[in-house]
Amino acid sequence: MNPYQLIMNVQQRMQQDPDFANKFNKAVSELNKVPGLQQRVIQIAQISDESQREQAMERLPKDAKHAVKRILGLLDEYNIYK
Repeated sequence: MNPYQLIMNVQQRMQQDPDFANKFNKAVSELNKVPGLQQRVIQIAQISDESQREQAMERLPKDAKHAVKRILGLLDEYNIYK
């Protein structure tokens, strides 16, 4: 899935599910504190191999890892990027 499709799927889910929207917005607000991190999260979300995704996440700043894991968990839980 390309970044545009991912964003469109997230926006669609946010319109349909206020609970998802609240959780997602809270995690994204944490990401906004780290410059350039949003782009990196989109790239990580596109990695289908779990071990490669974990390696990419390990290279993130410590303060960003928790928020990224929450976002990826939400995307997985709501089947958005599959």
